[in-house]
Order: sequence, then structure tokens, then C-alpha cells
Amino acid sequence: MPPFYHIFQILDQPMLLVRVTREAITIHETNEAFCRLSGYRHNQLQSASLDLVINSHLPCDSSLHFTLETCLTTANLQDIAVHVEFRALTVTDEDDASYALIMFEDRSEYNSHENAIIQVFDSAKRLKMWMAKRDISTNQLAASTNISLQTISKLRNGHIQKPNRLTAELIAAELQVAVSDIWPEVRNSR
Repeated sequence: MPPFYHIFQILDQPMLLVRVTREAITIHETNEAFCRLSGYRHNQLQSASLDLVINSHLPCDSSLHFTLETCLTTANLQDIAVHVEFRALTVTDEDDASYALIMFEDRSEYNSHENAIIQVFDSAKRLKMWMAKRDISTNQLAASTNISLQTISKLRNGHIQKPNRLTAELIAAELQVAVSDIWPEVRNSR
């Protein structure tokens, strides 16, 4: 066996070697770390379609290098949040198929970015994080809620710890979250 195969197997980062043709993207080889993450055995994935384990379309052009967040479907049909890095290799075979290395980083321990935001204890930081996640600036939030720029700045800086209920509801509605996701101490109406 070539030295590459031994290195591929002993690395602790989950990886797939895929074969890319015009017709399909198939799994050529898996390493032990990927089998641990996915719950599959090597022989179950050999020559299987990449769609078996990744439920989003990957633009697997043989010249690309890209990263993305997606879900990995495990052997017991559970989805795990993963960060994927796709690297095209310069290796081709007799059928003009190309090969690529796909590396995975398990993100399931983060239990989604939104839940991580909720666990931040400081309301000002939670507000900043939700605004960043929704890509809304302070000026945009002020304009869309008719709340003064000064008030929003004070909320973001922590100078106002607990806004009145109407202010909290307007901001939460614009950010498309529950009021309690930003200010747990402010009760939702209804």
C-alpha cells in the first residue's frame, strides 16, 4: 500500500477521498476517523454516492477548493452539523475522473450557533451576536423599529440592562427571535 494510504488512515480528522466524474460523485475511500464520526464501516461506503452522507449539493468541480457548513447523515440516519472543506487533487485516472479530498469538522458539540448565542449571559453581547447573525447594523435596527439610535447603542453597550417590554419586543421581532433569547428577564407578552 502506498504511504499516502497509511497517512490518510492514521490522521484523526474525518476525511473522504471522492471520485468526481460528470455522472456522479462517489466515495472512493474513507479513513477511520470518518467511520467513527458517521457510524458507517468502510465497506458500506466504498463506491457509494456522496449523497448518502451529505444532504446538500456540493459544487464538486475538479478545480475547486471551498468550505461550507452542512449536515452529515450518519448510519443511524441522524444529522450532525459539520464544517466541510473540499480540496480538489491533481490526480486523474484512466476514465478521466478526478479525485478530491473532503475533510470534516464535527460541529454538533456546538449544538447550533443560535443555541450558543442564547447561552451567553450578558444581554448586550447576545444583542450584538443576534444583530451580527442577522446582518443588521445599529442604524438599520433603529430605522426599522423607530427606536432611537442612542437607545439601541445603550442596549448594545450594556448601559441599559433591561429595556421596557415594547422596546424589547420591537427589537426581537426585527431580529426574528423571542424576547427571552436576548433578555430572559423581560417576559414575552401573551
